[in-house]
Amino acid sequence: QYQQFTELVQDDFPLGLLHSRFPFWRRAEIESEWMDRFGKNSDKRCGSILVSTQIVEQSVDLDADLMITELAPTDMLLQRLGRLWRHERGSRPVGDVTRLYIIEEEKSLDELRSMEPKSIIRALGGKGRVYAPFVLLRSLEVWKAHPQVAIPLQIRKMIESTYEVRESEPDSWLELSNEWFGTDSAKAMLAHRNSNIWQIAEDDTKGNQTRSNELETVSLVLCLSIGKREALFVDNTSAMLGGEEFLLTTAQAIHRNLVKVPEYNFVKEFIEPCLAFADYLFDRQCLGIVTDCGDVEVKGLKSGIRFIYSRERGLVIEKSS
Repeated sequence: QYQQFTELVQDDFPLGLLHSRFPFWRRAEIESEWMDRFGKNSDKRCGSILVSTQIVEQSVDLDADLMITELAPTDMLLQRLGRLWRHERGSRPVGDVTRLYIIEEEKSLDELRSMEPKSIIRALGGKGRVYAPFVLLRSLEVWKAHPQVAIPLQIRKMIESTYEVRESEPDSWLELSNEWFGTDSAKAMLAHRNSNIWQIAEDDTKGNQTRSNELETVSLVLCLSIGKREALFVDNTSAMLGGEEFLLTTAQAIHRNLVKVPEYNFVKEFIEPCLAFADYLFDRQCLGIVTDCGDVEVKGLKSGIRFIYSRERGLVIEKSS
């Protein structure tokens, strides 16, 4: 979508991209820029487009006039609604009604009810990897039934409808439900439900407690070069390596230049950890060397997977046909 907007906008007005595969230092720069534009006390507000992943659901005080989103679990869509008309601004360029547009699925609800589980997952596309497919199906059903939403009056009803146990369910949906119900994300969601009576409108810094993301990730540290005693990171800072002493400056540099990428891009047994980072990172990690042309050299990637890095787009994962 960002690339399409780039071609359409042609620098006529601000266009931004924000996602979790920017290293921390770059993500902080982008957030600061868009807080200046979309924040509560902004004096730079103008016609703009920000293309973002779900990271804007929390911890970023953005105030948008209009939002277009892919399907997501009901509680997360409600969280995204919190980025619409967040602050009092008088008149809005889109009229006097808050609008959230959810992109239509290629398959209708009736079609999804009659499909086999594997076909449903394929039809849902990439979001079926990020969120539990069963929860996405229920969310689609709920939002189709609510063309207008009253906040906060309908929050509890909509979330309960998404996660309720029903006597009648399509067999394929029931199978997907059973697969999800035993996972850690389902257990965490149910525990939060029992203890919190759906307090969705919490302070953003508390985060969203019902996230259904179960993707295993690998920490990828982006460097321009690395030697036995020193690393030059993609933000053009350097840090000392080796020795027995833990160096705070080295730890900070590593985490500033780290991105988390889905583990399914790697051949698991060939993920090669960088020994120089072993004292600073305790999850699965590896080294990525960013070349002059933007290609990222990483050991252990599956055949047909390519990592590319740029300041404007962050880390991009490309798949050959």
